Amino acid sequence: MRIAFLVLLLANLLFLAWTEWIAVPVSRSDPLTGLPRLRLVSRAVAPVPGAAAEQAPAGALGAALADQAAAPSSAQQADTPALQCFSVGPFARDREATEAAALLRSQHFLPQPRTAAVRPARWYWVYLPDISGSVRVRHVLAELHRDGIEGAEPMPAADGKPGISLGLFRDPALAHRQLTLARAKGFGGELTVRLVAQPAYWVDLWAAGGASALPMRALRTKLGAAVGAQTCPPGDTPPLPSNATGAVAPGVPLPGDEATAAPPP
Repeated sequence: MRIAFLVLLLANLLFLAWTEWIAVPVSRSDPLTGLPRLRLVSRAVAPVPGAAAEQAPAGALGAALADQAAAPSSAQQADTPALQCFSVGPFARDREATEAAALLRSQHFLPQPRTAAVRPARWYWVYLPDISGSVRVRHVLAELHRDGIEGAEPMPAADGKPGISLGLFRDPALAHRQLTLARAKGFGGELTVRLVAQPAYWVDLWAAGGASALPMRALRTKLGAAVGAQTCPPGDTPPLPSNATGAVAPGVPLPGDEATAAPPP
């Protein structure tokens, strides 16, 4: 019995030694070898730029995903209206252009003045000739004012001699009415046609959304004139606002104008 125990003990020791130092363990292949491991990503972690492009699938699916990713930026640009240059006017006097620029500036535009090329215009001048002497001129002016004839002022007549102007008119009907009134009051008077170099004043500005975005009704109400808007002529386009919105910075102040009701002959 004792011998059998010793034999079993020796056999176990020999088996243990064989398994530890002699026998080579059999390797088992891992069925998941070579497959990418899944990894949970927190929603709070922002994606790394460029990572999406590196991991994006190739082929038609990758191109479709790329177009879909770029679509929001394109739509955002399409929602922003393009700026257009408009010229508001024309104004017969620099003072009117100054008032228009002030109103546009109050509406957050950036107006800039522009004077168009000088073009001769036909004007109708009503005047009293041969009024010599400063005392007689003051006396006649007082009589004209008393009789309700406005717009009279000392001015050389068409022949260069002293005279009094009764007004310079673009509308011939108004000129004839002034002449008729002066003659009815016993002052006489003459009417002549003069070609006057009358410049046209414009106000240029950038606006988004087309001409409908301009406060044209407010301009016509304030100035009482037939003011319009058209695209800026080539070569006279003002610089584009740096903020590309057409509104926020103060505009350029316009010089003052002491022009009378009509340009001098």
